[in-house]
Amino acid sequence: MDIKTAIEGRKSAFFSAYDITDKDIKAKIDDLFARITEFGKTCKDYTDFETQFATSPLNQEYISLFTEVATTSKSKLQPVDDTPKDTRSDAEILAAEAVDDARFAVKEATSPLRHEAYEASTKALRSTKVGDALFNINNHIETVVGVRKNLKDLKEAKEQRKQAKKDE
Repeated sequence: MDIKTAIEGRKSAFFSAYDITDKDIKAKIDDLFARITEFGKTCKDYTDFETQFATSPLNQEYISLFTEVATTSKSKLQPVDDTPKDTRSDAEILAAEAVDDARFAVKEATSPLRHEAYEASTKALRSTKVGDALFNINNHIETVVGVRKNLKDLKEAKEQRKQAKKDE
């Protein structure tokens, strides 16, 4: 993934999650992403951008703007909420839905980014003989742990069958 795609993904998260009709909000989004684009130009690559953006004041502005949009625009997403609505005030319901919408949209926008970061780190790790050996050892350990758990489960099931036969 490149920096431009990461920035566009974040911006599109606003419009895929919300029906934004307020011109002032749209102007704020355009202004913020113009500044994020300029910030991206100072980064050497995608990984550098993600690392620096995470601690940048622009990231806090992005989150704040998402919260503002969530409270002023109609959601296109289904809120996830297990609390009965009749026990909360309208303000509490709106706040909970805004938080759910923002979390979902950010998760959707960053999902490919997390996958790309995982792929890049795995590729970097496996690019050396030692790293590749460690990666393979880790896979073997996970396999052994899984087999051991399955054997334990089979042993417990066998003991339960024996006990059931004795109880009959």
